[in-house]
Amino acid sequence: MSSSVVMLLFVSAIVLAACGGPSVDLEYLDSRVKPNLEIPPDLTLIKVDSGFELPAIFSGDGTGSGSKIPVLASVESIKLKGHSDFYWLSIDEPAENLYQLVKQFWASEGFTLAMDEPVIGIMKTNWVFNKEGGKDKDKSFFAKLFAGDETSQIQDQFKTRIARDGGTATSQIYISHRGTQASPLVYSQSDKFRQIQFADGGTGDEWKFRASEPELEVEMLSRLMLYLGLRQLEVDQQLAKIKLFAPRASIHTDYAEDETYILVKDEIRRTWNRTLHQLERLNFEVISADLSSGLTGNTGVMLVETDIEVEVDTSGFFSFSPNIEIVKMQVKLVLSEESHEITRISMETTNGDTDYSPEGVEFLTLLYQYMK
Repeated sequence: MSSSVVMLLFVSAIVLAACGGPSVDLEYLDSRVKPNLEIPPDLTLIKVDSGFELPAIFSGDGTGSGSKIPVLASVESIKLKGHSDFYWLSIDEPAENLYQLVKQFWASEGFTLAMDEPVIGIMKTNWVFNKEGGKDKDKSFFAKLFAGDETSQIQDQFKTRIARDGGTATSQIYISHRGTQASPLVYSQSDKFRQIQFADGGTGDEWKFRASEPELEVEMLSRLMLYLGLRQLEVDQQLAKIKLFAPRASIHTDYAEDETYILVKDEIRRTWNRTLHQLERLNFEVISADLSSGLTGNTGVMLVETDIEVEVDTSGFFSFSPNIEIVKMQVKLVLSEESHEITRISMETTNGDTDYSPEGVEFLTLLYQYMK
């Protein structure tokens, strides 16, 4: 038999033996997939389709190879200005060019707007509700930023005002913060001036305002600076100059004239902006505000409207306690120069007389608590 015939018979025998053996497919289905290599604890597995991008802003010295495309064409003019507990951004850019950018900034931070008024340059976020507990280990950015007690329920809201700096092309951006916290139903006299509408649309009876937190305003201003195009290093250099401390203000009563007023150790224009800022923190509605120059110096007049609680006498056989009604009250604040470094804040009635009513004194005392 030739060698070619022997080789053909040998190959045929191997094929027949393979067909009669165990199924290769079944053996594959019975096999188990070995687990992937374990990811080290300090690394995170990134999904290919997750849209992951390298961060554009580097912390530290800002010398990374990445670069951030500025939102503004020129970012050198972005300056953090202010003193005490009152800070703002000064930018060499018209206010109308900044409004949409600031609006986009709040959206990028996860906020929605409850007020959006581009004509007057004012926007206000909706309340952000946080219920914190000791078992919540994975806190969001807001929960970490607005840290409260272990079982606290807090709400936070920001209001932004974009104003022109006189007749120049420079604009100023102010961010005011308001915060509330759930507490027992215990009221003070000043509480009747501050009505709260909170996130779930209720009456807000159990919510009380938290103490002023200017550091949160500075935090948001710094994040806005980053959003507009400054590097982290440049922002940190400006933040290093900030020293939060209480401004110098005092409240006085002239018993001979039956008048209560506030003295602020600061020039009138800065006191004017600070007063507007504090009224925004308190959520008072400023109907009109006019700061003008005269022969005797600068004078500013603000007309503020607020809700107050008043007792209504409902005496009768079945009446055991007076009813409480909420009524509108207008307050007229007058700012005048005592000297170049001292500003006086007093109150007048809408007729121009000195306001010595109990409600007026309480309002001024409440404002002083935020100005001192």
